[in-house]
Amino acid sequence: MMSAEPAPNRVPAAVRSGASRLRGLFSDPGQLLAIVLVGALAVRAIWLWLPQGSLIFDEAYYVNAARVLLGWAVPTGAHYAGSPVGLDPNTEHPPLGKVLMAASMLAFGDNGLGWRLPSLVAGMIGLGAVYGIVRATGETARLGVLVVGLLAFENLTFVHGRIGTLDMMSLAAILVGAWLGLRGHWTLAGVACAVGSLVKLTGAFGLLALLVYQVVVLVRSRRGATGRLGWEDLRPTLLLVSAYAVVSIAGLWALDLRFSGYGDPWAHLVHMMTFGAALQTKGASGGIASTPWQWLLDEGHINYLRVAVDTRVGSVVTGSLVKIDFRGALNPVLLGALPLAFLFTFWYAWRKGSLLAIWCLAWAAANYLPYLPLALISHRIMYLYYFLPTIPALAVAVAILLTRSGLPRMVAWGYIAAFLLAFAALFPFRQLPG
Repeated sequence: MMSAEPAPNRVPAAVRSGASRLRGLFSDPGQLLAIVLVGALAVRAIWLWLPQGSLIFDEAYYVNAARVLLGWAVPTGAHYAGSPVGLDPNTEHPPLGKVLMAASMLAFGDNGLGWRLPSLVAGMIGLGAVYGIVRATGETARLGVLVVGLLAFENLTFVHGRIGTLDMMSLAAILVGAWLGLRGHWTLAGVACAVGSLVKLTGAFGLLALLVYQVVVLVRSRRGATGRLGWEDLRPTLLLVSAYAVVSIAGLWALDLRFSGYGDPWAHLVHMMTFGAALQTKGASGGIASTPWQWLLDEGHINYLRVAVDTRVGSVVTGSLVKIDFRGALNPVLLGALPLAFLFTFWYAWRKGSLLAIWCLAWAAANYLPYLPLALISHRIMYLYYFLPTIPALAVAVAILLTRSGLPRMVAWGYIAAFLLAFAALFPFRQLPG
């Protein structure tokens, strides 16, 4: 009697169905974007209130300034203790960021959620704006998702998207301005950039980036033309600059009248610029200060907050277990691709005329290059987080390199895996909070 032949090895229907759904999920850029954004929100929101009662890095300035605005008690010996109630004591920056933080604290309390929610919301808005920038320049949704993913899980961007400082609020506003400008809404773009400047003066670099972009695009479009520039050529620039000037000056005036006691916006501007110019270092940087060229070498890391538990044998410390480590540091895998990514992006802009590549280079130049003469000539004290507004351009440049240079797909996926491993290695919570 002949033995029965073994049944063919069939993949269960449930497994085939699951694999099909998974392939469909990753083939749909809209669903993939939703997954990336949900993941970005989750890692920013988890344990937002921890460590209980501890201020992280410059929260010591801005949270206490918000407390003063609200008339709440500031701990004795802390920054701005004893300052006049209702007036922003942090006059080296415009009031808007502290006012938004005070509103959040009024709604959610004097705790981590109240302190940090504005940065979290701003960070998510910034991610949405970056996706909009990619799409507004005519690039694909897949490229947009990749840019958002690289930016969402870059460590310095992530940290400032969940701590109570001004940087992410300012950056989100100017990224929204860039998106609006690239869609042709130049008046609204000027308004958004002005809002960024009312949080932090460096928001003006967002305006500068759009002006550089306009010049490059105008020169390219008129190459070989013999006619003079007309109103339609200059209209975007005039709308952008006019809206920015009106909103930034009028906004600062209104905010000062209510929250800082300055009756003259020009006097406050002079104070802010003078204060910044006075922060100088002679010779080599020390402590947490660093120079712009150090940022490109992954130097200048800052310990924002570190919580460790010592292990002892008797009275002798035998070890230390780090539980929380908020660090001002760039994702080294993203930063390591910077030279090749920007060189390729420059070529891509030059040879292909890519609007996204042009925006990327303009944004990087406007947000990074001004720090070089400040460091070399005026010896201005600087810190690594000044590089934060440049990171969206770096994410775009790396995404262009991975998707437009002809690299094998395996290489691109390997890079993304290494990038995510670096993010995990720098994640501030090293163990589940007890």
